[in-house]
Amino acid sequence: MKKLAVSILVVGLLGGCKSTTPPASESDIVKAKIDSLESVLFADSEKPADKAAGMDLVKTYAKYYRIAEEKDSLTVDMLFKAGEVSMGIGQGNLAVKYFKMISDDHKDFYKAPEALFLAGFCEETVNKDTTDARRFYELFINRYPENKLAEDAKFSIQNMKMSDEELIRMFEEKLKAES
Repeated sequence: MKKLAVSILVVGLLGGCKSTTPPASESDIVKAKIDSLESVLFADSEKPADKAAGMDLVKTYAKYYRIAEEKDSLTVDMLFKAGEVSMGIGQGNLAVKYFKMISDDHKDFYKAPEALFLAGFCEETVNKDTTDARRFYELFINRYPENKLAEDAKFSIQNMKMSDEELIRMFEEKLKAES
């Protein structure tokens, strides 16, 4: 009889020890997926980027931004990362879209100047659109004249019509003149 009473007590105690942890929120689930995708995509820096995995990561960053209730710095940083990865896998239009969203909608974000510059850089180097690149660079220079990237933007505007060979020659001549 004692064994039966102890067994009932143990079963009752164990049954009453159910977890009260609330289910994970959608943003927690998406954040976990981001962590998993990042670890896979960035595991080997020597390997070329897997474009399919990169696109999956970009979409997941964008989803995190969309579902976030607050557009705090972590959330906007996810959008910035979406731009960086998009650029890295050759999706220039998508990268520009995300960088422009940051520049237009989150001007106080600490990477907003860099996002605007990268929109121009992406137009120039990935999309090969010098007209839009010039427009972004000029906007960057007007908006952030004291930023450390302002000189780079000016240089890009001055030299975007030059071929790689012409740029190399120009640098070599400059080095020779400085010697």
